[in-house]
Amino acid sequence: MIATIRTPGGRIALAIVLSLLIHASILWLPYITLPQPGVQLPPLSVRLEPLAQPVKLLATRAEAAKPVPSKGVNRSAEEKSTDSANESMAPMKKTRFRTAAEPFPKHLQLAFSVYKGSGRLMTGEIRQQFDIHDGRYNLESVQQTAGLTSLRNSTRIIQDSRGNITETDLQPDIFEEQSITRKGKQSLRVTFDRAAGKLLNSNGGVTALPENAQDALSFLYQLAKLPMGVESFLLPVSDGEQLHQYQIEIGSKENIDTPMGKLRALHLIQMHNDGEPFFEIWLGLEYRLLPVRFRRHDGLGAVTEEFLISSIRASDE
Repeated sequence: MIATIRTPGGRIALAIVLSLLIHASILWLPYITLPQPGVQLPPLSVRLEPLAQPVKLLATRAEAAKPVPSKGVNRSAEEKSTDSANESMAPMKKTRFRTAAEPFPKHLQLAFSVYKGSGRLMTGEIRQQFDIHDGRYNLESVQQTAGLTSLRNSTRIIQDSRGNITETDLQPDIFEEQSITRKGKQSLRVTFDRAAGKLLNSNGGVTALPENAQDALSFLYQLAKLPMGVESFLLPVSDGEQLHQYQIEIGSKENIDTPMGKLRALHLIQMHNDGEPFFEIWLGLEYRLLPVRFRRHDGLGAVTEEFLISSIRASDE
């Protein structure tokens, strides 16, 4: 054996074998979740009680508005893992019933698993914290790459939305986004100046502010407050640079598979022209129409990214 290694051919063969072993070990490494330093979320202590009235979705189907062409879809916080934290953090209970205008809990924590394409390759996670106090809301989302993906291309996207909340609307005042990669940090900000009726973008642009305009984060939760007895609706959404007019079609009720198990959901689709990117959203019928699945598609219709709900925790105190 030693004599074989001493020959040029033997040394080449040994190098090839070692290279194969190293690559194989990398491919079979377990999924790694990297630590996420940041502000710790407050414990949530109260379970939600079942609601009293049955869901009434798609009871009537008004004539849909004509589609409007769209242009695509335009801090880290870890859940405590100690026993005491697990006892105080209450998973949101499934409910068979809900009222059409049921308010959100005062505190919500949603976690999503992020997948690349439709091949179920998990590339990261998203954690969102939604808090309501004295008619104001604060919504924060942190998307972090994880596992081997984070070793190759670490990315962290932090989004903040805050503003007023009523029984029927989220009314954002400020939306901010930071994208942090190994190449540096990029930031954007949009201000909803409702008194002046203007939308002030981070690139210096000024746009007329529609009354029901949302930002790229708040619109996911605003969907739960919209009437669903129509075929489609128009929702203006700012991504910090442009104001998009999304025409969203209300689809069917479906059973979907998620890390939380099988869920009943209402399927919504962004209406679009051929060759344009678009998105799909599924709202949890048993979880007050909170977002439980989100997909982005490219201009050919292929899935580029998917988010699936992995945890919903809530408190009314």
